[in-house]
Amino acid sequence: MRRIAIASLALAAAVAAPAQAHNDNAQAHNGKPHDTKAQKCKPHAVGFNAYGTLESQTLTQTKGADTARRSDDRYSGTVTVTVKRANHGAPKGTQTYTLDNDRVKFYDANKDGSADQPKAGDRVKVHGKITKLARKCDSSGFTATVTVRTVRFKPAKA
Repeated sequence: MRRIAIASLALAAAVAAPAQAHNDNAQAHNGKPHDTKAQKCKPHAVGFNAYGTLESQTLTQTKGADTARRSDDRYSGTVTVTVKRANHGAPKGTQTYTLDNDRVKFYDANKDGSADQPKAGDRVKVHGKITKLARKCDSSGFTATVTVRTVRFKPAKA
């Protein structure tokens, strides 16, 4: 009888210890309070794709002009696009994107081996990152920042 009482007491202590530890979960491992809302409401970067038509562009080549390869070419300047489709909350309508040593892929309409300069009305795809907050966070005073990685031009459909 005594063994059963000791065994049941040990079992009760083993069951109560994790429950008590779970209630003290408000503290992190280092003894500081753990605030999940503050961590959740920090801005985080989300990739986006935006598609539209070109209004204007002022791009200058900043790197790779001295090589024959196009893969190392980088451009800086601005591209103004009428965005028709975008994902991940990227803004639509007329948008001006600023490029700083980013990749740009031009089209070659006449297949002569040299890239053509894009003109108004051409199709544009912009790929980059946009900062966002979680849905339930207070967004007053927060402005999303857009960072462009690549821009691709294609001729307008006939």
